[in-house]
Amino acid sequence: MKKIFYFASLLLVGFVSCTKEEAVGKSESIAQIDEVKPSNPSTLKTSNTFVHPGTVLTQSQMQYAYNQAIAGVEPYATTFTNFQTQYSSFLSTTYTSHAHTQVGRNLYKSDYENDAMAVFVNGIMWNMTGSSRYADKAIELLDSWSSTLTSIQYPDNDWQLCVGYGMHFMVYGADMIYNYTGFTSAKKQSAISMFNIMYNCMTNYAAQYSLLVPFVRDGWPSWGASQGKFLLALGVFSQNLTMYNLGENYFKRTAVEGADVGTIPTAFLNSGQPLEAARDQFYVQLGLASFLEAAQISYNQGSSSLYDSRSGVIGKAIEYTAKYNLGNSVTWTSWTPATSIWGVTYPINSISSNNRGLFRPIWYLAYNYYHNYRGMNMPYTAQVINNNTVEGTTTTITDQVGWGSLFFNNSSQTIVAPSYTWSGVY
Repeated sequence: MKKIFYFASLLLVGFVSCTKEEAVGKSESIAQIDEVKPSNPSTLKTSNTFVHPGTVLTQSQMQYAYNQAIAGVEPYATTFTNFQTQYSSFLSTTYTSHAHTQVGRNLYKSDYENDAMAVFVNGIMWNMTGSSRYADKAIELLDSWSSTLTSIQYPDNDWQLCVGYGMHFMVYGADMIYNYTGFTSAKKQSAISMFNIMYNCMTNYAAQYSLLVPFVRDGWPSWGASQGKFLLALGVFSQNLTMYNLGENYFKRTAVEGADVGTIPTAFLNSGQPLEAARDQFYVQLGLASFLEAAQISYNQGSSSLYDSRSGVIGKAIEYTAKYNLGNSVTWTSWTPATSIWGVTYPINSISSNNRGLFRPIWYLAYNYYHNYRGMNMPYTAQVINNNTVEGTTTTITDQVGWGSLFFNNSSQTIVAPSYTWSGVY
């Protein structure tokens, strides 16, 4: 079922081929921007000033984690050790690029995922330690890919996953080293041109299916959410306001204005019940990871509106998912999505028990915002964190950031209570 997404102010024109092009999504400016304090605007971002680094992690977040770790504070110290051990090969000076002229979800998947993660973790280590060898390694890898990659495998049923569950970590990593003197304007622009190959796939797709916002027409929310976080991250790195707001619009249409209030895409009911919980418990966490990372990017750029949308619906979805996966019963409201979902008979009458109790490393990210910052009670999320292994990464290493007890675990925050409350919705 084809649906048209309408945002007149963000009309996309001049769609180009799904190859390397510099004109689409070109950086508006390249400059160091100071961090800004979060606010709660009701509109999209209007300023083309961006915080760098400012995708999923800011420099202050990384410095806080590092200072705790080197002071021997737990769990930071142990998690930091495990983080370095896990990625020791990526952090080695001998690690080399695996760049290809074309990649896809079914073409050199492990190569682009490993290199994307290598850029990311080296960017983190540079922000933590100040050692230039890490930033230089990230630049080496980015330069290799920028001078080699010419296309994404498209059309291909899984091209969205190549972008949103793999290459996006390369965008995260590029922004990590944004302020490094060796990352020159020319090198930044080369990286932007490479990332626009992926953006061009989105605009081609939008043109092909008469969509004004370049996301999946149908399918599970985890697919579209991965596109949204990619656009937010690339908008930050390339300082492209239009691109950034396209990412926020995906989130707003699927989470802020969810299915039970009559909009087109679907993700959550007001209760926090996630649509993808009808599919598989590991997959619902995959989608939640993308929504959380998108909200964190927006927060790092000065807005809490995505985290706080619909009375913190993402936090409620996390609690709902935690409760069920801990073995408890939850409510279920049968419903028919507004957009077609493959492999589903409508209405969706029950939650899925597939992979129940299998936890992805996403929980600290939600707990840090909703509990540590907003003061919300999250008993089931706390149980998941305290009683299960929720660190590191899953088999596909670029599915989510992970390592939450190191990066998203600031219990010293001043609590700022939101305007909403949660009560008995599960």
